[in-house]
Amino acid sequence: MQGHFDDLMKRAIYSGCAAGLASACAASTAAVRAGHEPYAAINAVSQCLWPRAIWHEEPSFRYSGFGATIHMGSSAFWGVLFESLCGQRSRPATIVAAAATTALVAYVVDYHAVPKRVTPGFEAHLSKRSLAMTYVALGAGFAIAALIRGRAAR
Repeated sequence: MQGHFDDLMKRAIYSGCAAGLASACAASTAAVRAGHEPYAAINAVSQCLWPRAIWHEEPSFRYSGFGATIHMGSSAFWGVLFESLCGQRSRPATIVAAAATTALVAYVVDYHAVPKRVTPGFEAHLSKRSLAMTYVALGAGFAIAALIRGRAAR
């Protein structure tokens, strides 16, 4: 039982890191396209600790560092759901469905279930379409990580 849990957590961290990087890149790119600095979206994530972080656009250890840490930790958290849904050796269609489901659940929780103070804060710098694309990138990161892992296992 412990081995299964350890394996699940390793897979969740791996896929969560890939998804976190993909969504952070998407959010930063969208922020730049909207006329903001690339750090603005990640800084906004640290609003749960410092409410003014949502408006800070320059890089800083406090806002950027903690924002990135919170974002990657959240992505690993969602990785547990993703890995639980798709399992160790899933078909590509199952992986894609699990990734899409996880991204959708993450969006619903992030923007409709938790208090505003603990939302990612991306919406302060991104259009609705760009926000949606950030969650598409999250799902794509999960799927790509699992597909690569599956190929490496063969």
